[in-house]
Amino acid sequence: MKPKLIVTMQDYSSMLKRAKADTNCAVEIWAEILPQFFGSRLDYVYAKGSALKNWDSHIDYVPTISDVDIHIGLKDDEPLFRNNPDDFDLAVSLSRQCEDEFLRRRPNNFHIPRMQVIETRFLLQNEKYTPPRPQDIQKLYGEPHLQELPSPDKIRAGDLERIFDEKEFLDDLPRRILDRTGLDWWAIIRAMCWRISPAPVRILTQTHPDPIEVWSWNRTTIHKELLKEGYDTIASYYYGFYDSGWDLFLSEFKGLSEFRAVTTNGYYLLIECMKEAHRISPRS
Repeated sequence: MKPKLIVTMQDYSSMLKRAKADTNCAVEIWAEILPQFFGSRLDYVYAKGSALKNWDSHIDYVPTISDVDIHIGLKDDEPLFRNNPDDFDLAVSLSRQCEDEFLRRRPNNFHIPRMQVIETRFLLQNEKYTPPRPQDIQKLYGEPHLQELPSPDKIRAGDLERIFDEKEFLDDLPRRILDRTGLDWWAIIRAMCWRISPAPVRILTQTHPDPIEVWSWNRTTIHKELLKEGYDTIASYYYGFYDSGWDLFLSEFKGLSEFRAVTTNGYYLLIECMKEAHRISPRS
């Protein structure tokens, strides 16, 4: 096994500066191109998530592991894409045009940001969803329609339910990883990413007086707060997931041990959060 690459905090600082320039560019491009593709149907577009927050350490953003959240609101009730070849071609064209423009503007990029485009109507239909505050988003087009913030108790209850919802995923994971090799592991990690990031937040909201404030924190702050509240094991796996994610990215997604390290940290992070959720609100 090859020795682990030693990366200093100065190295991370330099790489994060380049990564931030990449994410800013990608957001600008999507903001420009989405109205061209969807025209009068488009009501609003905004960006949110870890890519927009301050990056105080290398766990705050991990290239490819982290994504750039783009939320889209439409004026009609129709889906963004319909089930036909024309819309398939439209989606391919949109993806290609955004990527081509990114490569044109950032020929010496550090990475190509992984975008995650979500229709807000699906989020608004979920009673457990906690909407962002106006100060936690970046408007890209139009005027976003943000839901009224739920009460702190409703946020806490919804956060616990979302943790309990992960039981099926966790129960099935051993079967899913049994025969994985190489890039097969990426499918598992991809399914983990959007579960890992919010899991410790949902634990911390249970005791913090302002749950919505916890949702605005970057990962460095979340990690520090976990340690402060005595959640050392959760903090260790949380840090390990993103620290190993950097190792995986720097291996150019070729390191089998790195794939397994990311997945293992993610699994045990979710397990520990599940245990704590059961301690807070026992279930049969």
